[in-house]
Parts: sequence; structure tokens; C-alpha cells
Amino acid sequence: MKSGFGKRLREEREQLDLNQDQFAKKTGLKRVTQFLYEKEENHPNYRYLTLISELGVDMRYLFFGERTPKNSLHLTPNILKEIYCVVDGVSRDEAGQPLPLNIRLGFFSVLCASFSGRDDEHIDRGVMKIMLGK
Repeated sequence: MKSGFGKRLREEREQLDLNQDQFAKKTGLKRVTQFLYEKEENHPNYRYLTLISELGVDMRYLFFGERTPKNSLHLTPNILKEIYCVVDGVSRDEAGQPLPLNIRLGFFSVLCASFSGRDDEHIDRGVMKIMLGK
């Protein structure tokens, strides 16, 4: 993590117009925990980072101090999970064994590009299977 994580976390929380208590409640934490994260006296876990990403925190900025360009892909963890599940289900041979990694990554890339920039979290798995020709 780049130095200044806590400061950037506070900036992102404020950009969402939430105080520490409101932000903490949205992530299932107590305000004191949020305070400790922002003071860099404690470090967040994967669950917390996933939740704040879903709230709209710019994770690239949070970790690296660089803002995510406005026209970049915005795929939430929920959308990525859905895409992964479809790719995992359809990218298998007749014996049920996974296809080579480069083919699975190709499917994953196509679906990510197709669903980037969506505002909703709902992805129709049937549509994705049709897109992959399965």
C-alpha cells in the first residue's frame, strides 16, 4: 500500500458524502474501526475492501494514489463473480475438464469488455452463455 492510504480513504468517504459512522455502518464496522483505518493504525481486510469498492470508492486511487480515468472499465466485484461463474461453467471440454487457461482468459476478457460500464449489478447468465456460443 502506498503511503497516505488513510488520507485517501478519508477523501473517498467524504466524496461519498458520508461521515465515519455512516461509512462504518455500511461496511458492518464500528466508527472507531473506520477511524483507525483512516489514521493508518489498523489495516482493512478483504471483506471491507470489497464492500467499499461496491460503495463506489476508487480503489486505484486508494491503493496507488492515482485516480481511475473516467472512461475506464467499472466492473464491481459482484459483476466479476458472475462473469467468472459463467466462464468457469462453459469453458470445459466434453469430459468436463477446464479448457486451457488462454481460452478461459479469452472468454473472461470478452465478457468483461461486454459488460463494462453497466450501472446495474444484474447479469443474465443465459445471455453470457449465448455470447460465448455455449
